[in-house]
Amino acid sequence: MRPLPDPDLSLRDASDFIFESELCRVALKAPEPESLAVFLRDLIATIYRLTTSCHLAEFTDHGLNHLCSLVDRLSRWTTQHDTAASRLVVKELGPSECAVLLLATLMHDIGMLSQRQEDMPGQQPQWESRGVEDLANWVRATHIPRMKHLVTRLFEDSEHSGLIAHAVSQRAFRVAEAHGSWPSEWGSIGFVNRDSGLAAMLAVADLLDEDSNRCDTETLLHHRSGTYLNCAHWIRHGLTGGRVLIQGGAIDVVLRRPPDTDAQLESVYRALRNHYRICYLYLQELAQVGAGIVRIAFTPPDGCPQAIAPELTGWKHLRGFGTQAAFVYHLLNSFMPQALLDSSRLAPTEIQRLRALGLQEIDLTEFQRIRGGIELHALEEQAFHALAGHVT
Repeated sequence: MRPLPDPDLSLRDASDFIFESELCRVALKAPEPESLAVFLRDLIATIYRLTTSCHLAEFTDHGLNHLCSLVDRLSRWTTQHDTAASRLVVKELGPSECAVLLLATLMHDIGMLSQRQEDMPGQQPQWESRGVEDLANWVRATHIPRMKHLVTRLFEDSEHSGLIAHAVSQRAFRVAEAHGSWPSEWGSIGFVNRDSGLAAMLAVADLLDEDSNRCDTETLLHHRSGTYLNCAHWIRHGLTGGRVLIQGGAIDVVLRRPPDTDAQLESVYRALRNHYRICYLYLQELAQVGAGIVRIAFTPPDGCPQAIAPELTGWKHLRGFGTQAAFVYHLLNSFMPQALLDSSRLAPTEIQRLRALGLQEIDLTEFQRIRGGIELHALEEQAFHALAGHVT
């Protein structure tokens, strides 16, 4: 298979890579609408311009390299068939379904590349009211509700204005929107046909884009600054070695640990394994499009890995990360409540459902104390308590 483009890829490389993918090839066999190929090329160029002019440097990659990785993962997704052979899922989809999935993939994170407040629907909170320092958190929290208006605005005066209103594009918006919620919440989205299965494929592909190829962690650690949350996300991408694919319905994950760390990080690896196991939440929707997952396996299967991630050398020099206790706290804070089985933020029924999927319990006593309970401490105060305390 053709390797992923370089992280500093050019527009032409990214465009070529996406157009040569199996997902795009199927979408263009009977393109709907007819001008789909031209719109795809212009959408890719627009994402490239946003990445170079508007993307906040402290974020992990949400531009073309991330999108190429997702398109590649979707294109290479194989599932078990007749207990022996495997097959490419996208070859079993129709051209319009592949068009919906491809457009949704390209658009799903476009809000992370823009900070325009006028793209927020209705009377939603503006980042100005919360201070410039909170811009990154505002962008992260609002990137999905801003997506559709942003794309519409970018192409409203172009030859593609009619294509945005086309049924395929509107379906793609709904599929992209779904990656910010869980299947149990998708009833209000208004999916048609098998689009909930396409939404599940995108959500799983996005969950799996956690590996060290997603982020040049070493460069970020040494040459950029960001919030505690952004730094924790950089580091998390260094904990998974190699790319994580779905082959024969199986997902294999190789874990690594930062230098100068020990078993105190076990709770982080429990949370990371739980993060990957969240893919099981989508099994029912995936079955609609024949994209089953039969197992998720880890190396090592439990505990802290022995393999070292050398690019994470120097993590102690990050502001607020100077001790293992603080390191563990900030990493745990970067996970979704579901990955933590956090009973303070999840309903008992949801906790039960996640346990049934094999997610592991994590002792969050110290983590919750540092966060400050219901009335959260300020971020600086949390960092201070984490540096001075002990997280298990």
